[in-house]
Amino acid sequence: MTILGQVPSERCQALLRDRFEPRDCDTGGPPLVAVARHVELATTLRDELGYRIFGFVVAAHYPASKSQEDGVDQIRIAYGLRTVGPSSELAAWQVQVALGETVPTLAHLFAGADWQEREQYDLVGVRFEGHPDLRRLMLPEDWEGHPLRKDYAIDTQVPPWR
Repeated sequence: MTILGQVPSERCQALLRDRFEPRDCDTGGPPLVAVARHVELATTLRDELGYRIFGFVVAAHYPASKSQEDGVDQIRIAYGLRTVGPSSELAAWQVQVALGETVPTLAHLFAGADWQEREQYDLVGVRFEGHPDLRRLMLPEDWEGHPLRKDYAIDTQVPPWR
């Protein structure tokens, strides 16, 4: 598996295997980690393995379909951290929640998570529990819906707002 052209470090993969019981992702992305252990994983990567740079958080909406066992809309949130220096390493994982459930914020661990989590809230509707300022970042406060969800009507009429 590659992410942005780089394979996650062996140290990260070993940590995931040995301590966090990840599940393989059916879409070929980073492994899935239980949302209840998500903050613990990020803290461990930062404190024990030196991952200091918050690289990304990206969310995707997966509508309920007949192929899903529970028939519930899902949101997958992928994270990436990096070490500092010329031999920088990548750590990546995902969490998955049902639409409407929350994900613990990483803003208290990594300053770079603040606005990126707000962006995912704004565009996909992910609610980050414990975020210090979870409000829209790119769209006006009275905007209805989240335009990067698969159920958002592509032909929604949008008046200019700037």
